[in-house]
Amino acid sequence: MWKALLLHMCHLSLVGLFTVIHATCDLHPITGDDAQFCSDGFHVVYQGIGDVSCKHVPPCENYTQALSDAPVITYSNAQEDKVYILIMVDPDAPSRQNPKSKPWRHWVLADIQGRDLLSGKGPNGRVITVYKGPTPPANTGYHRYQFRLYLQPPGSFPSLPSSEEKSRGNFDPDEFASLYSLGRPVATTQFTAQNSQQKDTVSF
Repeated sequence: MWKALLLHMCHLSLVGLFTVIHATCDLHPITGDDAQFCSDGFHVVYQGIGDVSCKHVPPCENYTQALSDAPVITYSNAQEDKVYILIMVDPDAPSRQNPKSKPWRHWVLADIQGRDLLSGKGPNGRVITVYKGPTPPANTGYHRYQFRLYLQPPGSFPSLPSSEEKSRGNFDPDEFASLYSLGRPVATTQFTAQNSQQKDTVSF
């Protein structure tokens, strides 16, 4: 009898723990001015988390691991016969209050086929900057991780100067776009995340 009661209590504790973890992993929409950066039809999907476009990603279980691999990018308005370039940056490095290293370059991928953006099979392309997942420092609050998608002009070969390849900080995506005549992004989106050991500071 006592053994059965003990097992029942352990089961209830595990159910309660799972409920807490599941609740803290719920994604919530970004609101206010930050939501204006989000374009319809542009999606960033991480395995194990899902679509983080225009969402807050809370510091939940397996948060760091889930964001460590490059996401799948889809854009429903992509033109199948066009080529695109993707830039991912953190404008809040090392913090939103003191972004002295902004923007921090997380990923640059060129030669993305429009058909891959439509099908969700990648994206595949030419790596300019290897993907590095979010690693916001402790006690720096939420960081914005922004994605900019550009049409890549035919015959162009965007690259980084050797002086910029070693350091990811203070990368200017607008200057890069101007250098290679990319124009304005055809789509943008972002998600926010903070250090995995930090207590969630956003209320909904």
